[in-house]
Amino acid sequence: MFDRDAVFVDTSGRIAVLNSDDVLYAQACACLLELGKRGRLLVTTDWVLAETGNGLARTAARKRLAAAMQRLFMSPHCRIVWVDNLLTDRALELYNRIDDKPWGLVDCASFVLMRDEGVADAFTSDRHFIQAGFRCLLPTVL
Repeated sequence: MFDRDAVFVDTSGRIAVLNSDDVLYAQACACLLELGKRGRLLVTTDWVLAETGNGLARTAARKRLAAAMQRLFMSPHCRIVWVDNLLTDRALELYNRIDDKPWGLVDCASFVLMRDEGVADAFTSDRHFIQAGFRCLLPTVL
């Protein structure tokens, strides 16, 4: 579906670039700019976008969400994967299997997709991605 040099964009990364009050705001903006300069494809899911909206709901950055999502939808450098029944089933299977980890269902869907597509890098600060064997491009704080 997309090349292995793609970067998965997770909720914490999206929130960090949209919320100037986020502790990782400057680092996240610089990282995203560098990814753009390198021409790396950004990949995310509709679940991550929904979770981002939930995360910004009680912040002033809430006002930036709609425009940011429209830019993603229009960008030739971004792919949004819509979580279908098969991906949901596989995410639930992983979620049920890893009862020793506090991974959420959105993360599980992200991990399944990343493994399927051979994506190693995640624009995130969520340490769960490291636990799952991926590389975080932002310092882990969660």
